[in-house]
Amino acid sequence: MWFDNAVIMFGALLAAVVSGSTGFAFALIGMAIWLHVMPPTRAVPLVVLCSILLNLVLVWRLRHDISFKRLAPFLAGAVLGVPLGVLTLHSLDPVLLRHGVGALLLVYSGYMLMRTHTPIVSPSPALANVLDGGVGMLGGFMGGATGLNGLFPTLWSGLRGWNKAMQRGVFQTYILLVHIYTLAWLGSVGGITYQTMSDLVLCLPALALGGFIGLKLFKRTSEKGFRLVILWLFVLSGATLLA
Repeated sequence: MWFDNAVIMFGALLAAVVSGSTGFAFALIGMAIWLHVMPPTRAVPLVVLCSILLNLVLVWRLRHDISFKRLAPFLAGAVLGVPLGVLTLHSLDPVLLRHGVGALLLVYSGYMLMRTHTPIVSPSPALANVLDGGVGMLGGFMGGATGLNGLFPTLWSGLRGWNKAMQRGVFQTYILLVHIYTLAWLGSVGGITYQTMSDLVLCLPALALGGFIGLKLFKRTSEKGFRLVILWLFVLSGATLLA
């Protein structure tokens, strides 16, 4: 039991540092570590609760970079995606899930690291809303099923030509609001248990320390450095999930 608790606390600390410095990846890092000591049905609610608490603080600190006009299509898609994801949570194969997400991360990050410049997607305003909504729906599905709601919105935001502050204003706020929405759905299907709340209490000190360290690191990161950090986090997360 002590080993499992140590893994849970370490996962919360590392995930909070990464999320504080990049704006996302709490679920990626947390799930990559926690799935070794708990099933998805226990890990997903814990990821959602921890991410909500951490992002409440982070989003407030970055509130001046939030544009609800950019954010709205993502949230509209998530309204449809989250319920579908929650309904499939108990039928997912955890090994297949880890390997599938891990392979996707490695392929994408490997391709992007080989490029000297990030490709920019510049669709018309109408098409952009449709694409943003589709990405938001996919992110919502992933959030309801795995807790990884920020994965696809973060990938997509990096392709839209936004600077690091604009990207965080979209995907970090998206992560927070969609996690709150997911929490409501998880509660409605009995996903929040006494074990979930016990795990959350264990994580609280690590969340506070990790978030503080992460914000300090973000302020020291350049635009190029921000992109590289995110891509290497995808590599690390993908390799961990596959292992």
